[in-house]
Amino acid sequence: MNRIHLVSALAIAGTAVVGCDTAPKSTGHHPGHHHGGSQAAATAPDENPTTTINDARTAKTTEFLEAYTQGDFGPAGEFFAEDVVFYPNSGMTADTFTLEEWYPFVEMHHEGFGDIAFEPMHVQTTDYPDGTTWTHVWSSWNGVNKATDEPFSTLVHLAYKWDGDRVVEEFQFFDAGKFEAEMAVALGDRFAADAPSPWDWVTGIWRVSGGDLPDAMVNWTQPTPGVDVVLGDWTNTDGVRTIQMVGWDPSTGTITSQEYGSDGSSLLVECDEFPSPQAMSGVYHMRMPDGTVVDGVVEIVRERDDLMLATLIADDGTEVVRTFEPAAEDDEMRASLGMTATTSDAKSEMVRQIHRNYEAGNLDALGPAFADDCVFKWGDHTAPADKATWRAGLGVHHDTFQDIRVDNLYVQTGDYSDGNTWTTSWLEWNGVNKATGEPAAFLVHTAHRWDGDVIVEEEVFFDIGRFQDHVEAAAAANGK
Repeated sequence: MNRIHLVSALAIAGTAVVGCDTAPKSTGHHPGHHHGGSQAAATAPDENPTTTINDARTAKTTEFLEAYTQGDFGPAGEFFAEDVVFYPNSGMTADTFTLEEWYPFVEMHHEGFGDIAFEPMHVQTTDYPDGTTWTHVWSSWNGVNKATDEPFSTLVHLAYKWDGDRVVEEFQFFDAGKFEAEMAVALGDRFAADAPSPWDWVTGIWRVSGGDLPDAMVNWTQPTPGVDVVLGDWTNTDGVRTIQMVGWDPSTGTITSQEYGSDGSSLLVECDEFPSPQAMSGVYHMRMPDGTVVDGVVEIVRERDDLMLATLIADDGTEVVRTFEPAAEDDEMRASLGMTATTSDAKSEMVRQIHRNYEAGNLDALGPAFADDCVFKWGDHTAPADKATWRAGLGVHHDTFQDIRVDNLYVQTGDYSDGNTWTTSWLEWNGVNKATGEPAAFLVHTAHRWDGDVIVEEEVFFDIGRFQDHVEAAAAANGK
């Protein structure tokens, strides 16, 4: 597929500025990560933290992670302090490792996997009342196993503590057992890396105008080098936010673009005709915010490198033309919208009570806080559970462990520019295996998304593989 067709496909997005941002987000790291077991973090501070997503530390973290995905570890020397300490799924000093040890770890990542990418990814920086500053990353780590040529993905939450312009601590929340098992397979036979994708040169930020639709801004990014997929993050002058995916299917010769809007609208475009290297056409199906459905044909023309035109003609003959041009550096729409964070609100208090009821084994008291159709994602976002499965799983926790404690609990709630509200928690989970007598400790990060006064989505980041090892050891000891 040639580059002209790909850049034309991206112009499809300008036909409607709709969509939603579904990536899980939260509002920062908690002072309870300090070592020593203090319970002070369980009490809301007098002042709320300040969170930004367009500051220098957030940008530096994003650049560092992008370099990592490309196998470039040089920026690590400017990102980490020489004495930085890494905490992989544990707050115990015995489990930490150093920067010198970090380098061979990440080199092995690229030996075993191709097309490494953090996608989707949300990065933000929070200044806390205790004087600490943390940058947080919520993402899915993706790669292609070089031994099997199969895609692999795992949820990751990273927390970076700053001292000046260097990171002095990094906390990692992920399923280490799952990742290590995949690495064991990946470090066998190697396949050649995929050829570079032709999409990368069209990524960037574009201003969209024309027709009766509001002006818009889109940031197109390629999540995985070598894969013909581009994601679009949109905003418009009416405040509508958009998430978009554009992909090429060589088996059908079709470019497909799908968008979903925070106002309830959606847009599907499929192009399978390419009359010239600088033109393409197809059909579209649009759902307006009020539920009205519009069908029609679309034509996209690339006039020159810095200008694209998309023309939509509805079945009733109505015509809309949208113009795409590179966004100016000083364009006000480029500025990221902020968010608010609180620690003493009702939702934060409800989540604190959820953790305390769980700790005490009052599991039946948890149900009313969660919607009946709530989706639960524990460690693996590709395997969500329903409410009944979640409740049964919590029972296994208390069947397997005694003396369960939730230590160093910090909870806060954020209202985001996409309209979502999330309450996020950081804690240290401790327990003793009833069958083996072995103590267990885990760092845990949770995120709860609200719809009104009930939770409709729960995401939990922790080393679920190591937790399952305890469950299986208990079952074996009990002859089950």
